[in-house]
Amino acid sequence: MTPNQTKLLIVDHDPIFRLGFCTALASVPGFRVIAQADTIANTLQLLAQGLIPDILILEIAVGSFAGKSLSSLQLCQQLTQQYPNLAIFILTSVTEPESLLTAKALGIKGYCLKGTNLETIVFALRRLASGGVYWQQESLPTPNLWQNFLSRLGNSGKQQIQDNINQINNQLTTNNLSTLDQLFWSGRKRELLVARWLVNRLTSTKYNYSSERISIPKALPKTQDNLVLPPPKLSLAKIDQDSVTAQILRNIFAQIQLGTVNSTGIVLEIDILRTAKKQEILYIVLNQIIKYLELSSQENLQEEIDQTLWLIWQEATIDFWKKNIDNSVLITNQQLSEVLTQEFILVQENVFRENYFIRELFEYLLWEKPLVIDNVSYRPDAPEAMIRAEYLLENLLIQVANSVMQFILNNFYDLEILKYNLYHRNYRSSRAIARFRNELSWRYRLEKYWNNPQNIFESRYRLLTLQQHTIQTRFIYAPRIAELERLEGLPWLTTIILETRDAIAPRLRSIIAAVGSGLVYVLTQVIGRGIGLIGKGILQGIGSTVQPPYYDQKDDFFSSESNSERNN
Repeated sequence: MTPNQTKLLIVDHDPIFRLGFCTALASVPGFRVIAQADTIANTLQLLAQGLIPDILILEIAVGSFAGKSLSSLQLCQQLTQQYPNLAIFILTSVTEPESLLTAKALGIKGYCLKGTNLETIVFALRRLASGGVYWQQESLPTPNLWQNFLSRLGNSGKQQIQDNINQINNQLTTNNLSTLDQLFWSGRKRELLVARWLVNRLTSTKYNYSSERISIPKALPKTQDNLVLPPPKLSLAKIDQDSVTAQILRNIFAQIQLGTVNSTGIVLEIDILRTAKKQEILYIVLNQIIKYLELSSQENLQEEIDQTLWLIWQEATIDFWKKNIDNSVLITNQQLSEVLTQEFILVQENVFRENYFIRELFEYLLWEKPLVIDNVSYRPDAPEAMIRAEYLLENLLIQVANSVMQFILNNFYDLEILKYNLYHRNYRSSRAIARFRNELSWRYRLEKYWNNPQNIFESRYRLLTLQQHTIQTRFIYAPRIAELERLEGLPWLTTIILETRDAIAPRLRSIIAAVGSGLVYVLTQVIGRGIGLIGKGILQGIGSTVQPPYYDQKDDFFSSESNSERNN
């Protein structure tokens, strides 16, 4: 590759198109395709590895590439924030002016429609490489009033449908849904997809303009609280780049870049942070885990495993402290270490007890030992083992980050510098911070006396994982008989309550169902029929009162007789 060649990254869901486009560009001097991607996660993963192209060629077809939670336009917005020097060129089959104008408003440098001749695309790419802008223009007729009306009418309805679909997608990603709930939400999603298709058909025009202002995607607003942090480089110098461990670490690194919105329904310590700081603390913890993996050996793992969490948490806390608070608070390193030592017991009780299979996880990451899942041993490169290792590592990552914030909230929550440097703007008042800390306190009690005993009794572990730019709850099975036998006090009473409920609930439901059936029978067969007979009697009485008088009936009888005699 010559120094003057322009490096390209092609992102498209269609592998046939990528192959054909790369083949066509191979004969054009001055360009080189350095990588390809078919999903948003893969794109961010490549960029996180330091593979920064000169031009990113992107397909923004909604519904095929966008996935469930993050659209391509939102990806464009995120990339323009994280990589301001990266030129994005849209090569798409989308012809809706609204989507294209939205992309242009986001700062996209170039656009061409798929099917455009290669010479025009090459000309556009060269203009972008030289710092210019190329936006393919089409001769579009001016929309009439009816087209504008249909466009506005359809846009509002489609937006509501899309919001409902996003909510259903969030419901479907949770693991604790029953089969009936999954069928219900899947059916509901199909209904909404059909409704959206019908709306598109009924309100579509040849050129779907809208006279209203083009709206920027709402997922990534450019505010200080939701600013996306430019990711640091992932240092894997001492780890084999082709190993399973490196692949898992890169996947988690890309998941952090996608976003960390809490969708668990549980209050987490890192929820008080702005988006950028939440990502920063996760990056710091991940780098500390990588350092531990690089320094550990098989001989000292047995000795270090009991102090692993302590070392990772301590170093991550000090690193996060120095980057955000160190210059504003007069505290020596010795004093900070003493406070950390005193706080570790409380942090270990509230947060670290929710980290599971630490030894098995590090043995898998360090030496790629087989991972046992549901009493079945899986080889290191098996998909089941890699997914389970990712879940365990993500849970460890989030729990350590929570423990770092718990230390800060317990000791320095009232510092003004924290409200401006770290906290989300919703938590700047003393009342809001106190309410947040009280919510955490209630959560600790609920976890200790109800949720944790329930999980032990149900032989499962609850993990916090990163999925589709959100933090989600996931449950995995594991035998916990020894922990169940050690329960005492209120946690033990929780298991008794659950067992009693399991024993009584089916019979109670049967009794309620029988009583309900009896009430239905009494209401319909006894009272209902009685009311029916009363109504029938009332109607008969009303009918007798409107009959003609007797003499009228007699006159009619004699007149009919005389008529019959005349006829004879």
